[in-house]
Amino acid sequence: MRKSIIAIFTVTMTLLITSKAEAQQDPNFTLYNFNMNIINPAFAGIKDTPELNLVYRSQFLGIEDAPRTISLAYSKALANNLGIGISMINDKVFILTQTDIAIDVSYKVQLSERTNMYFGIKAGGGFVNIDLTKSNAPGNDPLFSQNQSFFNPHIGAGLNIQNEKYYISMSTPNFLKGDRYEKQGNAPVAAVDNAHFYLGGGYNFNINDNLTLTPRVMLRTVEGAPTSYDVGASLEIQKKFIAGGNYRVDEAISIYGLFQVMNKLKLGAAYDITSSDVNLVNDNGSLEFILKYQF
Repeated sequence: MRKSIIAIFTVTMTLLITSKAEAQQDPNFTLYNFNMNIINPAFAGIKDTPELNLVYRSQFLGIEDAPRTISLAYSKALANNLGIGISMINDKVFILTQTDIAIDVSYKVQLSERTNMYFGIKAGGGFVNIDLTKSNAPGNDPLFSQNQSFFNPHIGAGLNIQNEKYYISMSTPNFLKGDRYEKQGNAPVAAVDNAHFYLGGGYNFNINDNLTLTPRVMLRTVEGAPTSYDVGASLEIQKKFIAGGNYRVDEAISIYGLFQVMNKLKLGAAYDITSSDVNLVNDNGSLEFILKYQF
């Protein structure tokens, strides 16, 4: 068992460290804190009961062909400290559509009575389609005469330290570079997806039996784009309602809420206000919805 733990730890950390944190191409979610296994496979099966999460995000409201993202994730705990999850993300913006499918496997190591460490591996792939015929290019430009399709394999890894009071998360959903656009001759050679690296955590302050305040931070890095920082907090009331806010430095300000509408069902919504220069083009913000069901 000790050798197995060391082997899992070595593989996980190798995948994380060697995935050189390399232009922001993965879809952004405001409610990622309530759907963490999308970005960190170590969260697969972390709950005592199976969980299903459905998320819909509409970015830059009022702009035609702006990003629209749907994600579906299911995870459950297995025997022998294992957890498993499966996820699908469909992301569409203008002429590009990408669908990612992945399977997550996690392993739990108990560090103390109240603290567990989870290692996770993510494997899958992304189907990319670029419909260049809808790009409205003038004339018969050969660069836009034929659609492009790719399949990119994905391998990711994650580490999560979980306590009743806090959590620490480090992950990369995919450390492999992937093609998005490639042509020969009178065309660009390639446009690639680069690895995204996430580092974050949160701490639970129990104000009383009915109120829990949780401040959180998240850092996101990728080659070719500025490092992104999220700072936020949420307040949980009687374990039935969560209200919170988030500030993505120089990018957006968000507010959100989650309601316990039934015994096993939660519904949530978030609204983002763009704080970058993008709001000069559109200041209608972005909307995101989440449905969480625990079996």
